Amino acid sequence: MALRLYRTDAYLTSFTARVAACVTHKGTPALVLDQTAFYPEAGGQPHDTGTIAHARVMNVVEDANGEILHVLESGASDGLQPGDEVQCSIDWARRFDHMQQHSGQHVLSQAFIRVAGLDTIAIHIGQSDCTIDLPAPALPTNAIERAEREANAIVMEDRPILAYEVSDADLPAIPLRRPPKVSGAIRIVEVKDYDWSACGGTHVRNTAQIGLIKIIKAEKRGAETRITFRCGGRAFDDYARLSAATGRLMEALSAGRYDVEQAVQKLIAEARADRKALQDAQARLIAYEAAELLAGAAHEGEQLWVTQAFAGRDPSELRALAKQLTGTSRVVVLLGASGDKAQLIFARAQDATGDMAAALRCALAVLSPDGAAKGGGAPAFAQGGGVTADLARVQAAIAAARAWLCDQPRTTSVSADKS
Repeated sequence: MALRLYRTDAYLTSFTARVAACVTHKGTPALVLDQTAFYPEAGGQPHDTGTIAHARVMNVVEDANGEILHVLESGASDGLQPGDEVQCSIDWARRFDHMQQHSGQHVLSQAFIRVAGLDTIAIHIGQSDCTIDLPAPALPTNAIERAEREANAIVMEDRPILAYEVSDADLPAIPLRRPPKVSGAIRIVEVKDYDWSACGGTHVRNTAQIGLIKIIKAEKRGAETRITFRCGGRAFDDYARLSAATGRLMEALSAGRYDVEQAVQKLIAEARADRKALQDAQARLIAYEAAELLAGAAHEGEQLWVTQAFAGRDPSELRALAKQLTGTSRVVVLLGASGDKAQLIFARAQDATGDMAAALRCALAVLSPDGAAKGGGAPAFAQGGGVTADLARVQAAIAAARAWLCDQPRTTSVSADKS
């Protein structure tokens, strides 16, 4: 087994090792070293990256036998042989970021225990955000704010973070957050006199190096709550982006830093009022338009026919117009719109006759002879289209649907609806 140098010195970024074996991992070349400072992905913490000799380390995993595999770029192991002495280097920016997040997670998890009595049941350190899962669908009032303040108070106290091994016999004297998953020699990471965890990860030397701990959001996930947070450099970057965005809003809204929210809420309220007024105006226009179309509708037998093709009209307007028109007794409505995604809307009043779904199939065959146009519906309402068609083709499709409906034997609306 390789000597795991990161367990005793998380700040070691350069070391010399010997190649113990050249292997493959999922078809990609990998090396086993006699000692390593590369951390393999485990316990919610991502793996390290870096270089071994001339080769770039892309992944680090621990296999079923406990060996650490350093997965390289394809072909990068050429020339390396067992027994070779190699110079190794850790990507420090990535490592330190993970150290900040992992140490911050320990502090934040303990803070939630102290302010809300909730232990962490799962963690994840992602590329941008980190999460802890708490065993409750809802948190006590102000628990998030109190836990965040508690965690940052510990950060500012600059407490040492210690890593040491103990035996099973020593465990009863240590107030671990959770019992360890292993036995024998157990590695403990202690935030001095605050938190004790069985952990094999890499950590900063003291809480001050964690930097700011900032909770981004909390979301219910079944019987649990997921807390998303960022620490250190990530928290600083997040604050910088938010501050820049706030500055742009301040300028656009001519508002003070702490007045931006109120200004935005005012804009939202005004937009909602404007949208409601627009919808009301559109509804009145639809009613006027429907009245005009009914005035010019064709009578055939006891039914009134409204057929109209529009150039590039929004399908939602066609549906609203059809709904308005079919409020009139004995009306059959055949509407269409040309454009990149031509649409057909066919409808009838409940006391009118005719199968609109069948009429639509007839019209679609004209609108798109290759069968690309799709649609469907029920005897009283159907819609379809989705292909490019000019106004003349839409008019032809509507005419074909009307001709088909006029050729059908008249039945009552009840029998048509059951067809």
